[in-house]
Amino acid sequence: MNSAQVNGPGDPLTPASNRVLDSLAAVLRGYQLDPGQEIHAMRMLRSLTHGFTTLEAESGFQLGTDVDDSFTWLISFIDHGLRAAASARARSAPRADKRQAATTVNRHET
Repeated sequence: MNSAQVNGPGDPLTPASNRVLDSLAAVLRGYQLDPGQEIHAMRMLRSLTHGFTTLEAESGFQLGTDVDDSFTWLISFIDHGLRAAASARARSAPRADKRQAATTVNRHET
């Protein structure tokens, strides 16, 4: 069992956990992802940050490269990926709008 796992509404970790998740959700909203992608993005962020911090806490990074530089690189990589996903959504949105408009026009023509 994970010692940092929230075990219900009475758990003292619940408010802190909710603040972290709310903060991550606010950051993700800024990328304007497709709503269906938000849960995947949230899981990705939680998994990457949990894994990185766990490895760091357990001295899992033994190479001579600065760990802070690696974390900065990780955040930059995530940012680029989320921006690319948002950009892809923005490029496909006009096509979806045109399809919706065509469907609406066709309904009115019948």
